[in-house]
Amino acid sequence: MSFGRTYPLSRRTLLRGMFQGSALAIGLPWLEGMFPAFAGTGAVRQPPLRFGTWFWGCGVTPGRWSPTVDEAGFGLQPESMPLEPIKQHLNFLTGFDAILDGRPNHVHVSGTFSLRSGVAPLKFGVIEGGTFETAIADRLGAGTRFKTLDFTATGNPADTYSYRSAQVRNTPETSARALYDRIFAAGLRKPGEGEFKPDPKTLSRISVLSAVSDQRKALEANLGAEDRRRLDQYFTSVREVEQQLELQTEEPVIPEACQLPERPGEHDANYDLANVHENHKLMAKLLALAMACDQTRNFNVVFSNSASSLHRSGEASSHHLYTHEEFTDPDVGYQIETSKFVVENMKGWAAFVQALADVPEGDGTLLDNCLVFAHSDTSWAKIHAVQGIPMMTAGRAGGRIKTGQVVTANGDPITRVGLTMQQIAGVPIERWGTRSMETDDSVSQILA
Repeated sequence: MSFGRTYPLSRRTLLRGMFQGSALAIGLPWLEGMFPAFAGTGAVRQPPLRFGTWFWGCGVTPGRWSPTVDEAGFGLQPESMPLEPIKQHLNFLTGFDAILDGRPNHVHVSGTFSLRSGVAPLKFGVIEGGTFETAIADRLGAGTRFKTLDFTATGNPADTYSYRSAQVRNTPETSARALYDRIFAAGLRKPGEGEFKPDPKTLSRISVLSAVSDQRKALEANLGAEDRRRLDQYFTSVREVEQQLELQTEEPVIPEACQLPERPGEHDANYDLANVHENHKLMAKLLALAMACDQTRNFNVVFSNSASSLHRSGEASSHHLYTHEEFTDPDVGYQIETSKFVVENMKGWAAFVQALADVPEGDGTLLDNCLVFAHSDTSWAKIHAVQGIPMMTAGRAGGRIKTGQVVTANGDPITRVGLTMQQIAGVPIERWGTRSMETDDSVSQILA
């Protein structure tokens, strides 16, 4: 028997028992064991690490986005110029390739799936495993009300690139009001501001999920081995949903600095550029406050979809159509309208990073305790290139990384980046990726 050894306690630990046939649960006060790293030290608990992804479609224009580097630091190009106010928070990762090993380059798909899953897809639109950010969410978000919060500024729930498995993907919120209602309208209030009542819809969903357990067993008895494996993957995801729903039936524990926002009005989200900017701005602010209130530590954001459908009001052509149909202007040497859409995507990225930087936390800001990974689906959309896909990080991850770096690889596998993101977040992984993209080489240049 081991004496004197302590184990971390969840801040939501309950003592459970039975009394006269009824189940009872008694909450505990805040104990040092809930924060073992600071037990007995008198130290202030440090803000948690948050991780998220931010996606934009149709890449960039060669020679107009990647920063230039000299002895004084790095300088931005015309398409990355909107990032000037936030560039001190950024790292640029260039020259990394999706290596397909002879598999087809499925347009606007192969780059994203290779980057996120470590596997170049064989079939169009079919991912061959979960994406790396879900492993990070499992590591960082198990004790929060929402393991991850996803949203797309386009208003289309199909615009999501986060998969728990080949069969299960995260479903994003599509409007600011829906995101608000999910986070803040379901009984979230500060202690002492009224009695906590779980959302009846949440209680109903728990009952429904629990009720199918017997049917599941009967179904499995009539399935082959491969279908049982797939069903097991699916119900593992269902059980994770159950666990997150159960957290939502308990009164949230939120920091004193948490600021609860007003409910936003209705907003018709669609691919119109002005609407996307407005929807994205509102949802970014809500997400930032949700993290400040410690309701989630993981997120996935889509500003514009793969094969970008963004268009300006009154115009028939989308960003995607411009990339293929617009002539290269002979005087300037690039596609003028296409380049304008890249600039708009970068304006969205700058606004998102600034929304996190605007929230004070501890001795710094919320952004200081975040690691945000941004990327596109292709480098040069005109030819569907998956070499040199543009990527960035924002935030210092609680001091785990340094910013202001431009890392230029030489055709290295893009999986080096996914491996690095997982390792920074504490996922116990030494190698990641498949075939020529399998790697154990992290991007050490950004590590603090």
